[in-house]
This record gives sequence, C-alpha cells and structure tokens, in this order.
Amino acid sequence: MGTSTDGRRRILHLLAAGGLLLGLAATMTGGLASCSAAKPAEQQGSRALNQGEITRLAGMRARNFADGRVGLRGTIGPAGNQTRVDGWVDWQRQLVYVSVVGADANTALIQATPSVLAIRPGTPPSAAPTGPAPESARESAPASPPAGAGGALPAGKPSLTPPADGWRVRPLQLSSDEERPVDNLVAFLFLLAKQEADPTGPLGELRNEWVRRDTFEGTPVDVLLGPALLPQAAPSVAPSAAVPSGAAPSGAAPASAGVSASAASAPRTEATTVPSPTTGASAQASASPSPSPPDPKSLEAHGGAVGYWLDAKGALVRLETVLGEGLPSVLDLQRGQQQEFVRAVALGGQDIKPTAITKAEAKVLSQLRQRNLKARGGAVTVTMPVNPSALRVGRGWLDWQKRLAYLAVRDLDDESYDVLLHADRTGVAIRKTGKRVPEQPTLPVPKGKWEWIDWVALGSSGEITDLDYLVYEALSLAANVADDADHIEKHGRRLRVDVLGKVPVGVFELPSAVEANVPAGQARMRYWVDNAGVLKRLELRTATGGFAQLDLDLSEKPPTLPMKVR
Repeated sequence: MGTSTDGRRRILHLLAAGGLLLGLAATMTGGLASCSAAKPAEQQGSRALNQGEITRLAGMRARNFADGRVGLRGTIGPAGNQTRVDGWVDWQRQLVYVSVVGADANTALIQATPSVLAIRPGTPPSAAPTGPAPESARESAPASPPAGAGGALPAGKPSLTPPADGWRVRPLQLSSDEERPVDNLVAFLFLLAKQEADPTGPLGELRNEWVRRDTFEGTPVDVLLGPALLPQAAPSVAPSAAVPSGAAPSGAAPASAGVSASAASAPRTEATTVPSPTTGASAQASASPSPSPPDPKSLEAHGGAVGYWLDAKGALVRLETVLGEGLPSVLDLQRGQQQEFVRAVALGGQDIKPTAITKAEAKVLSQLRQRNLKARGGAVTVTMPVNPSALRVGRGWLDWQKRLAYLAVRDLDDESYDVLLHADRTGVAIRKTGKRVPEQPTLPVPKGKWEWIDWVALGSSGEITDLDYLVYEALSLAANVADDADHIEKHGRRLRVDVLGKVPVGVFELPSAVEANVPAGQARMRYWVDNAGVLKRLELRTATGGFAQLDLDLSEKPPTLPMKVR
C-alpha cells in the first residue's frame, strides 16, 4: 500500500519547498511548544538519534499500517488563518475522512483516497453519532453498525455514515503554497504507513535529531526530527492505490459484455477517461528543481524536516510539518479513536469484496435486460460529479419499452450549464436554456432549439461526456433476449451485497471487452440488481475519479414521451 513513485517525488518536492517547520525552526533556541502545560518539556539540547530511536522511527510507518485506523485532529496554517481538521485516517483502506473548518468559519466534510478528493461543503445534516444512517434511495447503508462504533463520538468528528448527497469530486491536486491545504495534508498522510518497516541503515545515515523528551496526554514521548520520506534500502515502486489506467481506456468501448452488447457503438473518448494521479493539475505543482541539489544526507533531500512524537513503543501520536509555503501544521493522531467509518457514495460506498459470480447469479443477470423490459421503466434520478469540483443532478424518466430517456439536468453552481436531455436508441439531443431548468423536465416537451447527434458521431467527435455514457448504458439495458450466462459467470464479479431504498441488492461489475485486464472492482460500470433481477441503480466511474449514479424508481411509471424532439 502507498503512493506511486512519481507521487512520492512530487510530495517530496512540495514538503522540501516549504522550508523548515515553523515550530522546529526555533529548535536550537526555544524548542517545540509542549502539549503539556502542567509539565514543562525538558530542555536538554538536540543530538543525533541513538540506535533505539532510529529503530523506533524506522518502524513507525509499519506500526501505523498495522493499527490501520486512527483518529486525526489538528490545524493547518499559521495562527489567525488556520484550517482545523477532525476525523480519521484509515491506512489499510487508503481512506481519509475529516470535517474541516476554515479560518472563515466555512465548514465541509472531506473524504479522500491517494488520488481523489470528495468534498461536501456546508454543515452536514444532523445524524446519529454511531451506527448506520437510515437507508434511502440515495444512500448505501451498512447492514449493521460499523465495528468499533460503540459509544458517542468526540465532538468535532463527522458522522460515521456520511451524508449521501452533495459531494463534489475531483482529482487530488498538490500545491506548493496555501492554495490547497487539505490536498497536501491528505497526500502526506498516505506516506505515513507501509506494510514493512523502513531500513534502519539508510535512515541512520541522515541528519536526524532527538529534540527532547515531552508528554502527550500524560504519556512520555520522544520528539524526533526526521525526514518526511524515509529512505529505502534500494529503489522500489510502491503499488498505487489510484484507479489503474486500464479502468477507463479510451477509444471504442462496448458496454459490459453479456448485459448490453448493443452498446458496442458507444465509444469512450478522452473526455470520459479517469485521470491518472500523476497527470493534470497535480503534476503542475512540482516547480523547477533547485539548481543546487541538497546534501543527500540532509532531511531536505528527503522531503524536509518533520517533527515526530513517538511513544516508547514507537507509536506516532503527534507530528509537526510544513505542507507548503505558509502552511505549518500540527496534527495529533488519536490512536484510541478507531471507529470504522463508511466510504461516501461518491467514492464507491461500502467496501467491496470482489468474488466470482455463481451459476445462479449468472442466470439472473443473463435475464436482466428481459426483466427490465417487462418492468417498462420509471422515474430516474442522476447524480453526476463533474470536473472541476462541480455537481450536476438530473431528474426525469426512463422508458425501456420505447428506449427513451428524458431528463432535466441542473448544475448546482452554474445554471448556464442546465439542459434538457432527450435520448433514444439512435442518439441524444440537448436543449440549452441559459437559465435554471425545472426540477422535473417540462411536459409537453418544448419545441425548437434542440441539438441532436447520433451516438456513433458523438463518440467519434471526442466530446462524449460521462452523462452521455451513463444514459446510453441505461437505455441499452432492456431487450427481449437473454444474454450469455456462461460469459457472465466467467467474466463478471459480485462486489458486495448492499441495501438501496430498504431493498436488498447485489452490486455487480460486468467488464467490457476492453476491460479484460482491469483488476477486480475497477471496471467502469456497476450494476445494482434487486432479488427480482431488475436494475435499481447504474453506477459509473467518472472522469473525476468518483462515481455517478442513475437511480430508478419503478413505482412511478414514465409518462408518454415523444419519440423525437426538434
């Protein structure tokens, strides 16, 4: 587990560019501020680390990984302009979940992986402090309270089950200044854990320092000055937790084999490709290297100096670092706060455990399009994260018997992006209004100003969007013929069992032909199917790195929709 080599290099440069820690810059004169007001820190003067201290520092990241999940609380930025964070980091799941309060008192919830950041601005709705929130059509809720969820959460911690709506998603973007403090924090947190201990030999050759003895919440600790990136015994590439590039190939891509083979004419293009964590805005964060490289044994050469507060067992309880220019940071790791929290729907929801599809499940899935056709269709709700950090929601109807979809799509930030969308088996039309569209699409369908393009031309134009792709796949999931059950059994995967709108569902992925080598759980589409074998949700991995959902309410039958619009 860990970040990619390129990611480590970007972070190394980022931390080194921040200079010495503001708290540690005065080490030789006043030392770090003690967290214990009752017991002043011992001012004995700094010195080189002894072998026992080197061993503890070298084992710190392995200890973090073994513990898996700890509470996180701290500040980013100078006094008077600080961002406060409170939540958890789960190193084994590669997931951070924090509530954030800015210096301007604006609040947000944030969940992040090593490559993707999901942000929910504003104060979240009140929720029970422990256990799952009630299921809803917009939420993937756990079947039972998460492990370690007993007792009330400390003030400031977010709810263990995050709200299901309102999440904006974008790739993680590092910055060398105060522009994106939480991105820098998240990237650094993922560097603090790995499965094996670091080699003591290369670490001992660096200019680390023992700063002093102190106490942290009544526990004696040693405050050590060490590198942000611990050196390796030999060059190695840590496996990236990011979405593999194969999960979103460009070029022609049929829909999932065995379910919607008719979607072969809907090509994917670069417009719908999930970005790599080493491309885009985050790659621009690396400034030109210093003309004079630092001494290889200096802390600057390994990401800069970090103050590590380690107890006698080598557990990290506090760290002080600079996450970029003007971003001094103090973070407390609350090792007793190990509550298990739920991944936000925008990042995929409940954890997955991919398994082979059984023969019985394959038979049900092979008849999915037939059962959908018989169900006719219903009301649909679409939630679509869009770069950069935008969120669009759509409401309308899907008629499987006529192969029609009609939606009103709203951009929650900019109404100039609002459109009406009408799609059939041959193509898609949009009507730009330049103003806010109604929550439900207008009936009768307005005439004039519709822009239509067939699916093949849209794909070859390189302008197909995630919304186009999601709507096309939804339309294709109805037919009067069964699909190949043997193919589905061989190539499909069950990701998990879940609950949607109080209805038990199975969540499956059915990789397309171009996704043959994609790791389990990383296919583009996910299919939520109830016990009757009918689709309840269609989920798409978007260009943001997060997930869009198209939810179906089959209890509300679609109205009579026009076959064409002009």
